[in-house]
Amino acid sequence: MSFFNFLQDFTSKHRICDATHKMVFDHHFFDLKYYLHKDASIEDFAILLNIGDQQLAEISNNYYNVTFQMLINENRYKHFLQELESPLNANLTIESIVKLCGYENNDRFVEYVNEKIKKG
Repeated sequence: MSFFNFLQDFTSKHRICDATHKMVFDHHFFDLKYYLHKDASIEDFAILLNIGDQQLAEISNNYYNVTFQMLINENRYKHFLQELESPLNANLTIESIVKLCGYENNDRFVEYVNEKIKKG
């Protein structure tokens, strides 16, 4: 096997593996709403997917152009807006909805919103 064929074979296998990891990533993160877990972190999610932290960070950066933590926060924020508009939650306090969306407390939510406002 020539070196060129070896590189081509290695590259194709890596791409398939990466695509598979992204599909599993999307399923757990978006479909099963991993981002709503209070203990959501890159370390915890990497263990769940059985891949390394670095590979998980690459998936987040390459496919979503943000860090994994920013991906968590942005999806929590979007979920918060949906829950806030839902008539089912009309009797809940803002604090309850914030916690329902995975934020540890109101302060963490406010910190994220302030960061979001500063970035424009």
